[in-house]
Amino acid sequence: MDVVKSTQMLDKFLKFYDQAAQVPPHQRYQLWVEHYAFPYTPPGYHQDQLAKEMLEYAWDQYTHVYEKIQFFEVDSVALSEQVESIKQTLQCTEPVHLTVLFFVGTFETDPFIVKDDHRYTLCFPVELASSRTRLCQELTRVVHCSQSGLAPSHTRTLGQLIFQEGLSLHTTQELLQSDGVAERPSTWHKEKCSREPNRVMINILPHLHRTDYEALYSFTKGTGASGYEKEANYTGWLVVGHLLEQSSTLYELAKIHKDDVDSLVEKSLFSLLNQAYLTQAQE
Repeated sequence: MDVVKSTQMLDKFLKFYDQAAQVPPHQRYQLWVEHYAFPYTPPGYHQDQLAKEMLEYAWDQYTHVYEKIQFFEVDSVALSEQVESIKQTLQCTEPVHLTVLFFVGTFETDPFIVKDDHRYTLCFPVELASSRTRLCQELTRVVHCSQSGLAPSHTRTLGQLIFQEGLSLHTTQELLQSDGVAERPSTWHKEKCSREPNRVMINILPHLHRTDYEALYSFTKGTGASGYEKEANYTGWLVVGHLLEQSSTLYELAKIHKDDVDSLVEKSLFSLLNQAYLTQAQE
């Protein structure tokens, strides 16, 4: 039986922000400790780094999303229904034990998943743009982790990250389309990495088995081996799209064992490159 709950730290953030806005900048950190002190450290962050970034370069942006934070509604029933829709799409039978924690980050803080035993906590920053799409992607990751045994967040191989990113993107697109939502999970024509798909895939191949945070970060938020951001995300979109075109289904892909993911991604990349049907952009 699924157990899907939600909680939030938005009230605590607003209490911190309202008071911190009235004091000199050097006093804001102490108020953060007293009233907010986000309880989890996002992957790749050091202790108190989130607070430092919030106060240094995200502070001036909060005024633009203040009302979004203030009036953000947490709907546990809607979350449960969304998880059920994802499970039906992926034909996942494993029970999902999930708490979604809504918080405020730095506008650069990604959602992340914390696992404790068989229970998951999805930490989701509400200031992000396209929140509905991003939330669907993250819920898909939780469902897939429950089904496949794949580790959440940044404790997996780059190949597993690529595969799960592609699965979540394509699942989200299918769900949004079935709901009649025009918003798309990815508009790759706007991303620089889509200019040279073959080069991106060739250069990512040697790194598929890496598990170090530096590699996982550089191929998502940083610049990867081809010098672009989101190379792993884009590669995942291409790989899973290719597998779907080869008559695989989303639910068949969701059932692939975690130990078989890296080899599947590698084979798919070689198949894509051998077909060479992706058109290179002309300079």
